[in-house]
Amino acid sequence: MRKLSVERWSPALGAEVCDLDLGLELGGDEELAAATVESIYDALIDHQVLFFRNQPLTPEMQVRLGQLLGDLAPRHHSYNTLPEHGDVAVLDWQPGDRPDASEWHSDMTFREKPPFASILKAVIVPPVGGDTLWASMYSVYDSLDPGFRSDLEGMQICHDPGQFRNGAYESAGNQGITDMMVSAGSAVWPIVSHHPVTGRPYINVSESNSRWIMGTGAGESQRIVNYLLDAINRPDHQVRLRWRPDTIAIWDNRGSQHYAVADYPTYRRVMHRVAVDTDRRLEQRVAERPTVTVT
Repeated sequence: MRKLSVERWSPALGAEVCDLDLGLELGGDEELAAATVESIYDALIDHQVLFFRNQPLTPEMQVRLGQLLGDLAPRHHSYNTLPEHGDVAVLDWQPGDRPDASEWHSDMTFREKPPFASILKAVIVPPVGGDTLWASMYSVYDSLDPGFRSDLEGMQICHDPGQFRNGAYESAGNQGITDMMVSAGSAVWPIVSHHPVTGRPYINVSESNSRWIMGTGAGESQRIVNYLLDAINRPDHQVRLRWRPDTIAIWDNRGSQHYAVADYPTYRRVMHRVAVDTDRRLEQRVAERPTVTVT
């Protein structure tokens, strides 16, 4: 494995990987690329989100990085992709647009299988503004009163596509919303989920996508959700990135959330994203577990 130089940015989560040329590492031989990605994976599990400065990766290289982490995710239901690279989603916000990521969320938790990780590259950024924040849901869980944590055990909450309804309605009215909800789907998750690698408990409730605690009424559900959203908003659990062109962020979608600040109404912001569907190393570990025969 390659030893990385990693600088922690906040107690809760987030670290910058320094003195690493991703293009050089990924463009080298297969053994070097594999060793580098193994080290990146371990750092990702430790820090939840990693930042890389001055990384002018081509779309091919960004896709390759994703493929070395796992199988890539299906195409997003709403975002366009690069014409020649269908695995690279283009998040292009023009002056006057209303960005759809200025809410706390984990990517696509309304799917039965959300992506394991995302790789986001800054292409065009405002001269000021347009930062992204990440929050550790481990840290949020740990901050809650033990009695309340116990109350949350066993509760499940439904996630749906949230404000993607806006674009669906603009394009096709009521039927557009119905069609989008069918194609995008919804999923129910434990409020206290556990990371499949670390085993650590985390809060799986988001501002964007969490709609209803199963088995409760509207008032009770909303009160609990609002309490948890207030906790997520505390800066104690967060790290903030100021983007520069060719900055790359990689985050573990399990146990973290992010918020893209929409404070650049007169500027354009363009990002390229590759979503990794499966954690190949986790799948390998599961496959290698010995089979226990009960007699």
